[in-house]
Amino acid sequence: MLIALTDDDANIRNSLERTILKHFKDVEIKQFSSTLELKKFVLNNPSLINLLILDIHFGVGETGIDILPFIKETAPTIQIILLSAMEKTYGQSVTDVAGEYIFDFMSKPVTETELIIKVKKALNSQKDSVSKAMQDLQSENNLLTSILDTKQQIIKGAGRMFEDEVFDKLSKMSTAIMNNEFSPKKNVTVFGQEIDTIAFTNPPLPFAVLVFETKYFPNAKLIGNANSDTQIIVDGKEMLSGKRRNLFEQTDNQFKQVSKRIERILKENNVFDRNEKFRPFIQTFAVFTDSTDISGLDLTDANKYTKFVKLKDLTQDFIIKTVFALPKRSVSEEVKQIILNNLTK
Repeated sequence: MLIALTDDDANIRNSLERTILKHFKDVEIKQFSSTLELKKFVLNNPSLINLLILDIHFGVGETGIDILPFIKETAPTIQIILLSAMEKTYGQSVTDVAGEYIFDFMSKPVTETELIIKVKKALNSQKDSVSKAMQDLQSENNLLTSILDTKQQIIKGAGRMFEDEVFDKLSKMSTAIMNNEFSPKKNVTVFGQEIDTIAFTNPPLPFAVLVFETKYFPNAKLIGNANSDTQIIVDGKEMLSGKRRNLFEQTDNQFKQVSKRIERILKENNVFDRNEKFRPFIQTFAVFTDSTDISGLDLTDANKYTKFVKLKDLTQDFIIKTVFALPKRSVSEEVKQIILNNLTK
């Protein structure tokens, strides 16, 4: 069992850890001092944490309440207990998320009795959630069996193989995409959002940030729009639908997180000009296998800077035409270099 403690006060984290370990001999404790550290860990280890004790207020930046949707979407079986010394300030917000995102709430200072009772209840409830998740996973195996070509592909990770195929293709597009020091980078996390591949346009193209998200749905038909969950249909049967994060939301979140990160980078480097024409465009691409039928996707309300494209159509000419079609912006060499040096760190 892994219990995560997230609080900006190390003394509080250490006190909670000592109390928990005094009563539970079969648990491991992992501490996080910020929401960013926690989000990175959850993103890379969505099934490791059993219980999260999450502080609300971190002084600056996002609160514990702000990251609840991300935590539950990325790792739905985690049980969460919110913790705060500011119940009067956050009481209504806690009430609003209770039931949907959190298991319980504790006010600081927490008594030993209250902490242990709530931890026991949360861990027992988490066991039930994992059992239910395993049943759901067994049902989803039917989908995986239908859309993956062979057992060998399953073993190797067919989705990862497709991601590698897309990356290799992009890496060879030296006319459209920068190479050498700033060549395409794989699996970059920007503000907690994992991006399969991120790249930058090659001069003399206008400077833009290119975000690529691979979508492995071979022999499947996709139906949906920006305001609904995506349906996945295989052999005429709907195998998976609303419970899976929809394609539009995911690509839009990547766009927003990269944009926020660029704003933060420029601010940290004392570039305060708010004029948009000096900032690079962010162009996102959702790349599907050639056998995926995306004709049922309604792109009317999708982010206008997102392209849904099959791998065969993702060519240098396509990227060049897409970039040249963007409104003209004049990004200074100084701003360009700052972004290149910091965005994928």
